[in-house]
Amino acid sequence: MDLYDQIDLQDHKLIMFKPPNERTQFELESIKWIFAVGFKFFNHCPIESQMALIRSASYTNYGPGRWILKEGHSPENMYLIIKGSIRLTKYVYNPISKKKDLIEYCKLSEKKSFGVSSIKFNTLRKISAQSLSTLELIKISKNDFVDIIKDNLRLYWNSNLIAMQNLPQFNYLSLEDLNKCSTVSFIKTFKKYEHVLSKGLGDIGYGHFMIEGKISLITQLKIIKRFNFTRNREFELFDPSKQLTNQKKCMEKYMNTCTFLSKTCFNIGEQIDDKKFVTSEKTKCLCVPHWFMKKMDKFKYWDLLKINLYNFIPNEKELFKMFENTQKKNASLK
Repeated sequence: MDLYDQIDLQDHKLIMFKPPNERTQFELESIKWIFAVGFKFFNHCPIESQMALIRSASYTNYGPGRWILKEGHSPENMYLIIKGSIRLTKYVYNPISKKKDLIEYCKLSEKKSFGVSSIKFNTLRKISAQSLSTLELIKISKNDFVDIIKDNLRLYWNSNLIAMQNLPQFNYLSLEDLNKCSTVSFIKTFKKYEHVLSKGLGDIGYGHFMIEGKISLITQLKIIKRFNFTRNREFELFDPSKQLTNQKKCMEKYMNTCTFLSKTCFNIGEQIDDKKFVTSEKTKCLCVPHWFMKKMDKFKYWDLLKINLYNFIPNEKELFKMFENTQKKNASLK
């Protein structure tokens, strides 16, 4: 059970029902985490703007089967679901019937926001939203978003846009795509010798694009050590399909595989379960969500980039050969 489930939402509703000027600082702080979880832009704003946005937000509810947003309409509010679920729909042209069919895009439930994009970019609604159950929402108006948040976000998005325009991996994107990408990405700075990414650690769901600095890729090898009949040590790569015998011992060896420099990238979809990325100096990366990269992959660009990475990074067998050569060299020096 996470924090969201432990907190009594009834208390939050009581806070949201209060007039904005009667909400205390303590009450604002107590529901800040809901906004941080639901609205992706929220954490990129100064604390003063965060508090002002929470103070101006309101509570609303709908019964099942109600339309909250309509495709083609001007945006007025964005929403965060605190109870219930919705479905997002879109009209898609059917070339056979020569009519537009209403297609279900996806379903959203608690802790998810919707209606944000059209307010951020000041465009007409591209989808419709319908309640599937009794629905309780936190509502932020377009006017409050523009007055309180947008200027701060524009500075933040602009720094992301400048970073992307200086990275070769984004040259194929249009200015519209770059602008969209800038709103869902973030720049992260790492100290020297900081652990950036590995299985279960770091921003796993984001491609990392190097703006400056150096990152070392450390690969874990599982190696079998055994002794032959002359009592000399021999090594082989661990094969998980084979059973270890008493004469064999499995050990883990971490190999410094390669270094990523400015304008290179990693974690764009390649397998990283046996890899660790560690900084060699102060480093800055642009982090772009995988779902956006997939959505914008019009020319299978990321697939080609993954192939290049596989060709660039030594594989397990090549690393094992390097390990063997090192062992032989050390043995000859004794």
